[in-house]
Amino acid sequence: MSDELSVPVYALGQPSRRTGLGGLSLKTTIVGGSGFFIFLLCQMMGASTIGYFVILPITIIVSLLVSLNFAGRSLAQACQMVFQDMRRRHKGEHIYVAGPSSRVPGGRYRLPGSLARTELLGALDGQHNEFGVIFDRPRREATVLFDCQLSGQTAMTQDERNDMTANWGRWLAGLSLSGDVVSAVTVINNRPGTGDLVAKEVQATVKDDAPWIARQIQHEAAQELSRGTPEVEAHIALTFKVNVSDAEDTSFLDLIGTRLPTLYEDLAWAGIQATPMDEAMVCARAHKFFNPAAEPDFEELTVNGVDHGLEWEDVGPAWHQTDRATYHHESCASMTWEMSAAPRSTFEDSLLSGLVSSHPRIQRKRVALCYRPYEAGQGASRVEAEHRDAMVAANSSKKIRSASAEMRLEHTEAARRAQARGAQLGRYSLFVTATVAKGESIERVRHDVQQLGAQANLRLRTMTSQQDAGFIASCGLGQIPWSKESTSNLASSQ
Repeated sequence: MSDELSVPVYALGQPSRRTGLGGLSLKTTIVGGSGFFIFLLCQMMGASTIGYFVILPITIIVSLLVSLNFAGRSLAQACQMVFQDMRRRHKGEHIYVAGPSSRVPGGRYRLPGSLARTELLGALDGQHNEFGVIFDRPRREATVLFDCQLSGQTAMTQDERNDMTANWGRWLAGLSLSGDVVSAVTVINNRPGTGDLVAKEVQATVKDDAPWIARQIQHEAAQELSRGTPEVEAHIALTFKVNVSDAEDTSFLDLIGTRLPTLYEDLAWAGIQATPMDEAMVCARAHKFFNPAAEPDFEELTVNGVDHGLEWEDVGPAWHQTDRATYHHESCASMTWEMSAAPRSTFEDSLLSGLVSSHPRIQRKRVALCYRPYEAGQGASRVEAEHRDAMVAANSSKKIRSASAEMRLEHTEAARRAQARGAQLGRYSLFVTATVAKGESIERVRHDVQQLGAQANLRLRTMTSQQDAGFIASCGLGQIPWSKESTSNLASSQ
Protein backbone atom coordinates (compact mmCIF):
# COMPACT_ATOMS: atom_id res chain seq x y z
CA MET A 1 0.00 0.00 0.00
CA SER A 2 1.33 3.41 -0.93
CA ASP A 3 2.02 6.08 1.65
CA GLU A 4 -0.85 8.20 0.30
CA LEU A 5 -3.37 5.45 1.11
CA SER A 6 -1.96 4.36 4.45
CA VAL A 7 -3.88 5.14 7.62
CA PRO A 8 -1.94 7.41 10.00
CA VAL A 9 -1.62 6.48 13.63
CA TYR A 10 -1.33 8.69 16.69
CA ALA A 11 0.20 8.46 20.15
CA LEU A 12 -1.52 9.95 23.17
CA GLY A 13 1.59 9.93 25.33
CA GLN A 14 2.18 9.09 28.95
CA PRO A 15 0.78 10.87 32.01
CA SER A 16 2.70 13.85 33.31
CA ARG A 17 5.02 12.92 36.15
CA ARG A 18 8.23 14.14 37.76
CA THR A 19 10.98 11.87 39.03
CA GLY A 20 13.01 12.63 42.14
CA LEU A 21 16.03 10.92 43.72
CA GLY A 22 16.47 7.18 43.33
CA GLY A 23 13.62 6.87 40.87
CA LEU A 24 11.07 7.95 43.46
CA SER A 25 8.39 10.50 42.64
CA LEU A 26 9.14 14.16 43.16
CA LYS A 27 6.54 14.42 45.94
CA THR A 28 8.08 11.49 47.81
CA THR A 29 11.53 13.06 47.44
CA ILE A 30 10.31 16.40 48.79
CA VAL A 31 8.55 14.78 51.75
CA GLY A 32 11.56 12.59 52.54
CA GLY A 33 14.01 15.44 52.20
CA SER A 34 11.93 17.73 54.41
CA GLY A 35 11.58 15.03 57.06
CA PHE A 36 15.31 14.28 57.00
CA PHE A 37 16.13 18.00 57.34
CA ILE A 38 13.82 18.33 60.37
CA PHE A 39 15.37 15.17 61.81
CA LEU A 40 18.86 16.71 61.54
CA LEU A 41 17.65 19.87 63.28
CA CYS A 42 16.29 17.76 66.13
CA GLN A 43 19.65 16.00 66.38
CA MET A 44 21.50 19.30 66.52
CA MET A 45 19.15 20.64 69.19
CA GLY A 46 19.56 17.54 71.36
CA ALA A 47 16.00 16.28 70.77
CA SER A 48 17.02 12.96 69.25
CA THR A 49 14.10 11.14 70.92
CA ILE A 50 11.59 13.34 69.08
CA GLY A 51 13.53 12.84 65.86
CA TYR A 52 13.53 9.03 66.11
CA PHE A 53 10.05 8.44 67.48
CA VAL A 54 8.07 11.33 65.97
CA ILE A 55 9.72 12.87 62.91
CA LEU A 56 10.94 9.68 61.20
CA PRO A 57 7.64 7.72 61.62
CA ILE A 58 5.61 10.68 60.37
CA THR A 59 7.95 11.10 57.39
CA ILE A 60 7.67 7.41 56.46
CA ILE A 61 3.87 7.40 56.79
CA VAL A 62 3.42 10.56 54.71
CA SER A 63 5.84 9.25 52.06
CA LEU A 64 3.83 6.05 51.76
CA LEU A 65 0.57 7.97 51.55
CA VAL A 66 1.72 10.11 48.60
CA SER A 67 3.75 7.44 46.76
CA LEU A 68 1.75 4.21 46.96
CA ASN A 69 -1.00 3.91 44.32
CA PHE A 70 -4.33 2.23 44.90
CA ALA A 71 -6.72 1.88 41.94
CA GLY A 72 -4.94 4.65 40.03
CA ARG A 73 -4.84 7.08 42.94
CA SER A 74 -2.44 7.71 45.75
CA LEU A 75 -3.15 6.04 49.08
CA ALA A 76 -3.93 9.44 50.60
CA GLN A 77 -6.58 10.14 47.96
CA ALA A 78 -8.14 6.69 48.40
CA CYS A 79 -8.31 7.07 52.18
CA GLN A 80 -9.76 10.55 51.90
CA MET A 81 -12.48 9.39 49.49
CA VAL A 82 -13.44 6.47 51.73
CA PHE A 83 -13.60 8.76 54.75
CA GLN A 84 -15.74 11.32 52.94
CA ASP A 85 -18.12 8.63 51.68
CA MET A 86 -18.53 7.18 55.18
CA ARG A 87 -19.14 10.64 56.64
CA ARG A 88 -21.84 11.59 54.16
CA ARG A 89 -23.59 8.23 54.57
CA HIS A 90 -23.58 8.74 58.32
CA LYS A 91 -25.24 12.14 57.80
CA GLY A 92 -27.67 10.75 55.21
CA GLU A 93 -26.33 13.04 52.50
CA HIS A 94 -26.18 10.22 49.94
CA ILE A 95 -29.96 10.54 49.56
CA TYR A 96 -31.38 13.62 47.86
CA VAL A 97 -35.06 14.59 47.86
CA ALA A 98 -36.42 17.66 46.06
CA GLY A 99 -39.83 19.20 45.56
CA PRO A 100 -42.45 20.89 47.76
CA SER A 101 -42.05 18.41 50.64
CA SER A 102 -38.25 18.70 50.73
CA ARG A 103 -35.81 21.09 52.37
CA VAL A 104 -34.80 22.58 49.03
CA PRO A 105 -35.41 26.37 49.17
CA GLY A 106 -38.70 27.24 47.53
CA GLY A 107 -39.65 23.60 47.09
CA ARG A 108 -37.93 23.55 43.69
CA TYR A 109 -36.37 20.60 41.88
CA ARG A 110 -32.83 21.89 41.77
CA LEU A 111 -29.97 19.88 40.35
CA PRO A 112 -28.02 17.96 43.00
CA GLY A 113 -24.37 18.03 43.98
CA SER A 114 -22.06 20.71 42.63
CA LEU A 115 -24.74 21.82 40.13
CA ALA A 116 -27.04 22.99 42.93
CA ARG A 117 -25.26 26.33 43.26
CA THR A 118 -25.28 27.12 39.52
CA GLU A 119 -27.63 29.49 37.75
CA LEU A 120 -28.63 29.86 34.10
CA LEU A 121 -28.22 33.16 32.26
CA GLY A 122 -29.09 34.11 28.69
CA ALA A 123 -27.56 36.48 26.14
CA LEU A 124 -26.98 37.07 22.41
CA ASP A 125 -23.71 36.39 20.62
CA GLY A 126 -22.11 38.35 17.80
CA GLN A 127 -24.34 36.63 15.24
CA HIS A 128 -27.50 37.50 17.23
CA ASN A 129 -27.99 33.86 18.26
CA GLU A 130 -29.32 33.17 21.74
CA PHE A 131 -27.11 31.17 24.07
CA GLY A 132 -27.43 29.98 27.64
CA VAL A 133 -24.67 30.27 30.23
CA ILE A 134 -24.41 27.96 33.24
CA PHE A 135 -22.79 30.26 35.79
CA ASP A 136 -21.01 28.89 38.85
CA ARG A 137 -20.79 32.11 40.83
CA PRO A 138 -18.60 30.89 43.75
CA ARG A 139 -15.95 29.59 41.33
CA ARG A 140 -16.40 32.40 38.78
CA GLU A 141 -16.85 29.92 35.94
CA ALA A 142 -19.25 30.26 32.99
CA THR A 143 -20.14 27.32 30.75
CA VAL A 144 -21.56 27.59 27.22
CA LEU A 145 -23.01 24.57 25.39
CA PHE A 146 -22.81 23.97 21.62
CA ASP A 147 -25.31 21.58 20.06
CA CYS A 148 -23.34 19.45 17.59
CA GLN A 149 -24.18 17.44 14.50
CA LEU A 150 -21.34 14.99 13.90
CA SER A 151 -20.24 13.86 10.46
CA GLY A 152 -17.55 11.38 11.42
CA GLN A 153 -19.40 8.36 9.99
CA THR A 154 -20.09 9.84 6.56
CA ALA A 155 -18.24 8.51 3.55
CA MET A 156 -15.02 10.43 2.95
CA THR A 157 -11.48 9.85 1.81
CA GLN A 158 -8.61 9.24 4.17
CA ASP A 159 -7.13 12.64 3.34
CA GLU A 160 -10.38 14.35 4.32
CA ARG A 161 -10.42 12.45 7.61
CA ASN A 162 -6.82 13.50 8.25
CA ASP A 163 -7.70 17.13 7.62
CA MET A 164 -10.68 16.95 9.98
CA THR A 165 -8.54 15.38 12.71
CA ALA A 166 -5.87 18.03 12.25
CA ASN A 167 -8.43 20.84 12.39
CA TRP A 168 -9.90 19.40 15.59
CA GLY A 169 -6.42 19.46 17.10
CA ARG A 170 -5.93 23.06 15.99
CA TRP A 171 -9.26 24.04 17.54
CA LEU A 172 -8.26 22.49 20.86
CA ALA A 173 -4.82 24.10 20.68
CA GLY A 174 -6.44 27.49 20.19
CA LEU A 175 -8.16 27.15 23.57
CA SER A 176 -4.77 27.43 25.29
CA LEU A 177 -3.94 30.79 23.73
CA SER A 178 -6.63 32.84 25.47
CA GLY A 179 -5.65 31.59 28.93
CA ASP A 180 -9.18 31.71 30.38
CA VAL A 181 -10.59 28.38 29.11
CA VAL A 182 -10.90 25.93 31.99
CA SER A 183 -12.14 22.89 30.07
CA ALA A 184 -13.78 21.67 26.89
CA VAL A 185 -16.02 18.62 27.39
CA THR A 186 -17.37 16.73 24.37
CA VAL A 187 -20.43 14.62 25.23
CA ILE A 188 -21.93 12.00 22.90
CA ASN A 189 -25.20 10.56 24.20
CA ASN A 190 -27.01 7.52 22.78
CA ARG A 191 -30.68 7.01 23.61
CA PRO A 192 -33.62 5.08 22.11
CA GLY A 193 -35.51 7.06 19.48
CA THR A 194 -39.22 7.77 19.50
CA GLY A 195 -39.70 8.25 15.75
CA ASP A 196 -41.25 11.72 16.07
CA LEU A 197 -38.40 13.46 14.27
CA VAL A 198 -38.52 10.97 11.38
CA ALA A 199 -42.28 11.40 11.11
CA LYS A 200 -41.88 15.17 10.99
CA GLU A 201 -39.25 14.85 8.26
CA VAL A 202 -41.57 12.66 6.18
CA GLN A 203 -44.45 15.04 6.70
CA ALA A 204 -42.32 17.95 5.51
CA THR A 205 -41.01 16.17 2.39
CA VAL A 206 -44.09 14.29 1.16
CA LYS A 207 -46.34 16.47 -1.00
CA ASP A 208 -50.09 16.54 -0.49
CA ASP A 209 -50.79 15.99 -4.19
CA ALA A 210 -48.72 12.78 -4.26
CA PRO A 211 -50.57 9.49 -4.86
CA TRP A 212 -52.20 8.04 -1.78
CA ILE A 213 -50.28 4.77 -1.99
CA ALA A 214 -46.94 6.62 -2.18
CA ARG A 215 -47.76 8.73 0.87
CA GLN A 216 -48.88 5.66 2.80
CA ILE A 217 -45.67 3.78 1.96
CA GLN A 218 -43.57 6.72 3.14
CA HIS A 219 -45.40 7.00 6.46
CA GLU A 220 -45.27 3.25 7.13
CA ALA A 221 -41.59 3.09 6.20
CA ALA A 222 -40.85 5.95 8.59
CA GLN A 223 -42.65 4.19 11.43
CA GLU A 224 -40.91 0.89 10.75
CA LEU A 225 -37.40 2.29 10.35
CA SER A 226 -37.57 4.59 13.36
CA ARG A 227 -38.96 2.00 15.78
CA GLY A 228 -36.23 1.22 18.33
CA THR A 229 -33.60 3.05 16.31
CA PRO A 230 -31.11 4.77 18.61
CA GLU A 231 -30.58 8.51 18.36
CA VAL A 232 -27.36 10.39 19.01
CA GLU A 233 -27.18 13.73 20.80
CA ALA A 234 -23.88 15.54 21.09
CA HIS A 235 -22.76 18.80 22.59
CA ILE A 236 -19.54 20.57 23.55
CA ALA A 237 -19.36 22.41 26.87
CA LEU A 238 -16.81 25.24 27.03
CA THR A 239 -16.05 26.57 30.50
CA PHE A 240 -14.48 30.03 30.87
CA LYS A 241 -12.91 31.68 33.89
CA VAL A 242 -14.57 35.09 34.28
CA ASN A 243 -14.16 38.13 36.48
CA VAL A 244 -17.11 39.80 38.19
CA SER A 245 -17.06 42.86 40.40
CA ASP A 246 -20.27 42.21 42.34
CA ALA A 247 -23.26 39.88 42.50
CA GLU A 248 -25.13 41.80 39.79
CA ASP A 249 -22.24 42.05 37.34
CA THR A 250 -23.01 40.18 34.08
CA SER A 251 -20.68 42.08 31.77
CA PHE A 252 -18.81 38.86 31.04
CA LEU A 253 -21.78 37.73 28.92
CA ASP A 254 -20.94 40.37 26.29
CA LEU A 255 -17.31 39.27 26.21
CA ILE A 256 -18.24 35.62 25.80
CA GLY A 257 -20.85 36.44 23.16
CA THR A 258 -18.23 38.25 21.09
CA ARG A 259 -15.97 35.19 21.02
CA LEU A 260 -18.58 32.47 20.48
CA PRO A 261 -19.18 32.79 16.69
CA THR A 262 -15.52 32.18 15.93
CA LEU A 263 -15.42 29.17 18.23
CA TYR A 264 -18.44 27.29 16.89
CA GLU A 265 -17.94 28.30 13.24
CA ASP A 266 -14.37 26.94 13.25
CA LEU A 267 -15.72 23.54 14.31
CA ALA A 268 -17.14 23.10 10.80
CA TRP A 269 -13.61 22.45 9.53
CA ALA A 270 -13.42 19.52 11.97
CA GLY A 271 -16.64 17.98 10.61
CA ILE A 272 -18.87 19.32 13.41
CA GLN A 273 -21.86 21.54 12.70
CA ALA A 274 -22.20 23.42 15.98
CA THR A 275 -24.73 26.01 17.12
CA PRO A 276 -25.07 27.61 20.57
CA MET A 277 -27.78 26.16 22.81
CA ASP A 278 -30.24 28.63 24.26
CA GLU A 279 -31.67 28.46 27.77
CA ALA A 280 -34.56 26.18 26.82
CA MET A 281 -32.26 23.69 25.08
CA VAL A 282 -29.85 23.64 28.02
CA CYS A 283 -32.68 22.97 30.48
CA ALA A 284 -34.10 20.19 28.32
CA ARG A 285 -30.72 18.51 27.84
CA ALA A 286 -29.94 18.57 31.57
CA HIS A 287 -33.37 17.30 32.62
CA LYS A 288 -33.29 14.38 30.17
CA PHE A 289 -30.02 13.17 31.66
CA PHE A 290 -31.53 12.91 35.13
CA ASN A 291 -35.04 11.89 34.03
CA PRO A 292 -34.85 9.78 30.84
CA ALA A 293 -38.60 9.09 31.00
CA ALA A 294 -39.18 12.70 29.88
CA GLU A 295 -37.35 12.22 26.56
CA PRO A 296 -40.50 11.47 24.47
CA ASP A 297 -42.30 14.48 25.94
CA PHE A 298 -39.49 16.89 25.10
CA GLU A 299 -39.16 15.45 21.60
CA GLU A 300 -42.89 15.81 20.98
CA LEU A 301 -42.79 19.42 22.16
CA THR A 302 -39.81 20.11 19.89
CA VAL A 303 -41.57 18.60 16.87
CA ASN A 304 -44.69 20.69 17.53
CA GLY A 305 -42.64 23.85 18.17
CA VAL A 306 -43.95 24.30 21.72
CA ASP A 307 -41.80 25.72 24.53
CA HIS A 308 -41.52 23.36 27.50
CA GLY A 309 -41.43 26.23 30.02
CA LEU A 310 -39.05 24.41 32.37
CA GLU A 311 -36.75 26.65 34.40
CA TRP A 312 -33.22 25.87 35.52
CA GLU A 313 -34.32 25.64 39.15
CA ASP A 314 -36.65 22.73 38.27
CA VAL A 315 -34.56 20.58 35.90
CA GLY A 316 -33.20 18.29 38.64
CA PRO A 317 -34.53 14.90 39.73
CA ALA A 318 -37.18 14.42 42.39
CA TRP A 319 -34.82 12.11 44.26
CA HIS A 320 -31.55 10.24 43.96
CA GLN A 321 -29.52 7.81 46.01
CA THR A 322 -25.82 7.14 45.66
CA ASP A 323 -24.46 3.66 46.34
CA ARG A 324 -20.83 2.62 46.15
CA ALA A 325 -21.07 1.51 42.51
CA THR A 326 -24.53 2.66 41.35
CA TYR A 327 -26.35 5.95 41.06
CA HIS A 328 -30.16 5.69 41.38
CA HIS A 329 -32.20 8.62 40.04
CA GLU A 330 -35.91 8.85 39.30
CA SER A 331 -36.84 5.40 37.93
CA CYS A 332 -33.38 4.59 36.53
CA ALA A 333 -30.01 3.33 37.66
CA SER A 334 -26.70 4.52 36.22
CA MET A 335 -23.09 3.48 36.50
CA THR A 336 -20.14 5.67 35.56
CA TRP A 337 -16.61 4.62 34.63
CA GLU A 338 -13.52 6.79 34.37
CA MET A 339 -10.43 6.30 32.22
CA SER A 340 -7.69 4.98 34.49
CA ALA A 341 -5.11 4.53 31.73
CA ALA A 342 -4.90 5.99 28.25
CA PRO A 343 -3.71 4.00 25.22
CA ARG A 344 -0.07 3.15 25.67
CA SER A 345 0.48 2.23 22.03
CA THR A 346 -0.30 4.00 18.78
CA PHE A 347 -3.85 4.09 17.49
CA GLU A 348 -5.93 5.26 14.55
CA ASP A 349 -8.32 8.20 14.45
CA SER A 350 -11.29 5.81 14.74
CA LEU A 351 -10.20 4.51 18.14
CA LEU A 352 -13.34 5.65 20.03
CA SER A 353 -15.85 4.76 17.30
CA GLY A 354 -16.99 1.56 18.99
CA LEU A 355 -17.24 3.21 22.40
CA VAL A 356 -19.34 6.20 21.29
CA SER A 357 -21.56 4.29 18.82
CA SER A 358 -24.88 2.78 19.82
CA HIS A 359 -24.86 -0.71 21.31
CA PRO A 360 -27.69 -3.23 20.90
CA ARG A 361 -27.66 -4.21 24.60
CA ILE A 362 -27.12 -0.72 26.06
CA GLN A 363 -30.09 1.54 25.44
CA ARG A 364 -28.64 4.64 27.05
CA LYS A 365 -24.92 5.33 27.02
CA ARG A 366 -23.03 8.59 27.38
CA VAL A 367 -19.34 9.24 26.69
CA ALA A 368 -17.71 12.48 27.84
CA LEU A 369 -14.20 13.40 26.68
CA CYS A 370 -12.77 16.17 28.85
CA TYR A 371 -9.89 18.37 27.70
CA ARG A 372 -8.22 20.79 30.11
CA PRO A 373 -5.71 23.06 28.35
CA TYR A 374 -2.60 24.53 29.88
CA GLU A 375 -1.82 28.13 29.17
CA ALA A 376 0.61 28.50 26.28
CA GLY A 377 3.58 29.63 28.38
CA GLN A 378 2.87 27.19 31.19
CA GLY A 379 2.62 24.25 28.78
CA ALA A 380 6.00 25.01 27.19
CA SER A 381 7.77 25.23 30.56
CA ARG A 382 6.19 21.94 31.72
CA VAL A 383 7.30 20.15 28.55
CA GLU A 384 10.88 21.36 28.94
CA ALA A 385 10.97 20.40 32.62
CA GLU A 386 9.61 16.92 31.90
CA HIS A 387 12.13 16.39 29.09
CA ARG A 388 15.05 17.32 31.35
CA ASP A 389 13.64 15.06 34.05
CA ALA A 390 13.27 12.17 31.59
CA MET A 391 16.87 12.61 30.40
CA VAL A 392 18.16 12.51 33.98
CA ALA A 393 16.07 9.44 34.80
CA ALA A 394 17.22 7.61 31.67
CA ASN A 395 20.94 8.36 32.23
CA SER A 396 21.07 8.18 36.03
CA SER A 397 22.13 4.52 36.10
CA LYS A 398 25.17 2.84 34.58
CA LYS A 399 23.09 -0.26 33.89
CA ILE A 400 21.00 -0.82 30.79
CA ARG A 401 18.18 1.67 31.04
CA SER A 402 14.66 0.32 31.18
CA ALA A 403 12.23 0.33 28.28
CA SER A 404 9.83 2.58 30.21
CA ALA A 405 12.56 5.20 30.65
CA GLU A 406 13.34 5.12 26.94
CA MET A 407 9.65 5.44 26.06
CA ARG A 408 9.26 8.37 28.42
CA LEU A 409 12.28 10.10 26.90
CA GLU A 410 10.90 9.48 23.42
CA HIS A 411 7.47 10.91 24.32
CA THR A 412 8.90 14.03 25.96
CA GLU A 413 11.17 14.63 22.97
CA ALA A 414 8.17 14.34 20.64
CA ALA A 415 6.26 16.78 22.86
CA ARG A 416 9.12 19.31 22.65
CA ARG A 417 9.12 19.13 18.87
CA ALA A 418 5.34 19.47 18.73
CA GLN A 419 5.54 22.53 20.98
CA ALA A 420 8.14 24.05 18.64
CA ARG A 421 5.73 23.57 15.71
CA GLY A 422 2.91 25.41 17.52
CA ALA A 423 1.09 22.62 19.35
CA GLN A 424 -0.26 23.19 22.85
CA LEU A 425 -0.33 21.06 25.97
CA GLY A 426 -3.46 19.75 27.67
CA ARG A 427 -4.83 16.96 29.83
CA TYR A 428 -7.39 14.41 28.66
CA SER A 429 -9.92 12.47 30.70
CA LEU A 430 -12.82 10.26 29.69
CA PHE A 431 -16.04 9.23 31.43
CA VAL A 432 -18.59 6.62 30.36
CA THR A 433 -22.09 6.43 31.86
CA ALA A 434 -24.61 3.66 31.19
CA THR A 435 -28.24 3.99 32.29
CA VAL A 436 -30.85 1.24 32.62
CA ALA A 437 -34.57 1.49 33.29
CA LYS A 438 -36.36 0.30 36.41
CA GLY A 439 -36.42 -3.47 36.71
CA GLU A 440 -33.26 -3.98 34.62
CA SER A 441 -29.97 -5.01 36.16
CA ILE A 442 -27.07 -2.60 35.83
CA GLU A 443 -24.71 -5.55 36.07
CA ARG A 444 -25.97 -6.65 32.66
CA VAL A 445 -24.23 -3.76 30.93
CA ARG A 446 -21.09 -3.66 33.08
CA HIS A 447 -19.33 -6.32 31.04
CA ASP A 448 -20.37 -4.73 27.72
CA VAL A 449 -18.99 -1.31 28.67
CA GLN A 450 -15.71 -2.77 29.90
CA GLN A 451 -15.37 -4.72 26.65
CA LEU A 452 -15.98 -1.57 24.63
CA GLY A 453 -13.25 0.16 26.62
CA ALA A 454 -10.86 -2.74 26.02
CA GLN A 455 -11.54 -2.58 22.29
CA ALA A 456 -10.63 1.11 22.39
CA ASN A 457 -7.38 0.24 24.21
CA LEU A 458 -8.62 2.08 27.31
CA ARG A 459 -8.65 0.99 30.93
CA LEU A 460 -11.99 1.89 32.47
CA ARG A 461 -12.46 1.87 36.23
CA THR A 462 -15.75 2.09 38.10
CA MET A 463 -16.00 5.34 40.05
CA THR A 464 -16.49 3.68 43.41
CA SER A 465 -17.96 5.87 46.17
CA GLN A 466 -18.35 8.80 43.79
CA GLN A 467 -21.01 7.71 41.33
CA ASP A 468 -23.00 10.93 41.74
CA ALA A 469 -19.96 13.08 40.99
CA GLY A 470 -19.10 10.90 38.00
CA PHE A 471 -22.64 11.15 36.65
CA ILE A 472 -22.56 14.96 36.88
CA ALA A 473 -19.11 15.12 35.24
CA SER A 474 -20.27 12.97 32.30
CA CYS A 475 -23.26 15.27 31.69
CA GLY A 476 -20.97 18.00 30.38
CA LEU A 477 -22.64 20.87 32.25
CA GLY A 478 -19.47 22.65 33.37
CA GLN A 479 -18.65 20.66 36.49
CA ILE A 480 -15.41 18.66 36.44
CA PRO A 481 -14.12 16.71 39.45
CA TRP A 482 -10.69 18.36 39.64
CA SER A 483 -9.63 21.37 41.71
CA LYS A 484 -12.57 21.03 44.09
CA GLU A 485 -12.37 22.02 47.71
CA SER A 486 -12.55 18.42 48.97
CA THR A 487 -9.47 17.27 47.09
CA SER A 488 -6.16 17.39 48.89
CA ASN A 489 -3.58 19.37 46.92
CA LEU A 490 -0.75 17.41 48.50
CA ALA A 491 -2.13 14.05 47.45
CA SER A 492 -3.58 15.02 44.08
CA SER A 493 -1.79 13.93 40.92
CA GLN A 494 -1.95 15.67 37.54
